[in-house]
Amino acid sequence: MEPSYPTLDKLSLSSLLSRFQPIGISEMDHANLQNRKESKYLLTTKQALHLLSNLPETYRIFEVDGKKVQTYSTTYYDSPEFQLYLAHHNGRKPRYKVRTRSYIGSDLTFLEVKEKKNTGRTVKHRLQTGGVMTQLGSDIQDFLSSCFPLDYSQYKPVLINEYQRITLVSAVHPERITLDIDLTYHSESMNILLSDIVIAEIKRSSDHTCSPALA
Repeated sequence: MEPSYPTLDKLSLSSLLSRFQPIGISEMDHANLQNRKESKYLLTTKQALHLLSNLPETYRIFEVDGKKVQTYSTTYYDSPEFQLYLAHHNGRKPRYKVRTRSYIGSDLTFLEVKEKKNTGRTVKHRLQTGGVMTQLGSDIQDFLSSCFPLDYSQYKPVLINEYQRITLVSAVHPERITLDIDLTYHSESMNILLSDIVIAEIKRSSDHTCSPALA
C-alpha cells in the first residue's frame, strides 16, 4: 500500500511563520546568491513544520504586501527530444534549465537560464520580460547568446509548475531557505497536484557550510 501523508496544516504553518520578522526585497542584497551552492530535499508536511519550528529566529521571512507566502508560476522550455531534461536526468555537467518565472503577487516575469557547472556551483542569469513566452524568439536572442550555448530554435513550453513559496533569509550568513508547498504540474498530457509533500531548498555561498537547517 502506498504511504499516506497529511496535507499541510495551514493554521500551524501561519503560527510558525509569525515567529520570523519580515524582510523586503531591498534588504536581501547579501543573500542574492546568483552564484551559489544549492541543496534540495523532499519533505513530508510533518517534517516541514518540524524544520520551521526548529530554525533560529536569526532567519527573517520574505514578505510582499504583508503576505508571507508567495505564489509562483514557472514555465520550462525544452527541445522536442527533451534535451535539457535528459541532461539533468543523466547527471551531466555542465547542464542548463531555461524557464520563465512569474511572481504572481508582484506582476513580474523573468526569463531565466540556470547553469549547473562541473564544480557543482549553480549560476543563474535572468532578464525581465513582459510575460510568459510561447516561443524563444529573436527579441531575447542577445540575452540567450550571452549565457546559453545550445541551439534553442526548436524549444517550446513543455511543463508549467505552480506553487506557494516560503522564503527565509538568514540575517547572519549569505543563505536562503525556500519551502515550496501546494505543488501543481501541468503539461499537454497531465495535471498533477502534490499537496502532501514539500520541496525544501538551501541556497548558500560556498564558504557557508554550517546551516542550522542541516543540524
